Amino acid sequence: MTEEFAGTVHPYPVYTLNDDETKKELVGGSYDNISAVTIACAVFGVRQSKGTDEWLMVGVFDDAGTLIARIGKQRPAPTQTLPAGPAPVLTALQPDSAGNWNAEVHAIGQNFTAESVAWSGSTQAVTTYISPTEVSFVVPGVVAAGAYPVTIKNGALESNALTFTAL
Repeated sequence: MTEEFAGTVHPYPVYTLNDDETKKELVGGSYDNISAVTIACAVFGVRQSKGTDEWLMVGVFDDAGTLIARIGKQRPAPTQTLPAGPAPVLTALQPDSAGNWNAEVHAIGQNFTAESVAWSGSTQAVTTYISPTEVSFVVPGVVAAGAYPVTIKNGALESNALTFTAL
């Protein structure tokens, strides 16, 4: 079985493909399979560089109509995401104890962001970003006397814990 493209018969036709890998549109062909695969790669590259919203799938068929090579896959374009930043690191709490439930504490460390949140035990504290190495937070008024682990979270990334003692 040979296919005709632009008046020329090719034993290795190149088609764009549907999701189920059936022939969609004849886009070229060649007299040998290696050249046909090269054509398929070129068609795929040119079409994708046009900024299409879906990934193109291109196939090369042999003279019996069997798919012998497939390039690409029709699917949504991948979403680019930024890698997760480094986790915050907590090195000091100033002060590390207080008797005033609404005391302001400065957390010193690294990798703090404007989204950083201080946690006192399982209670989120009102947090103010100062710099990549400092945030301040207010000790929650619901905290009873005792020692509490304090951590800083940047989304899902969590720092090591330091102890704050409520007097």
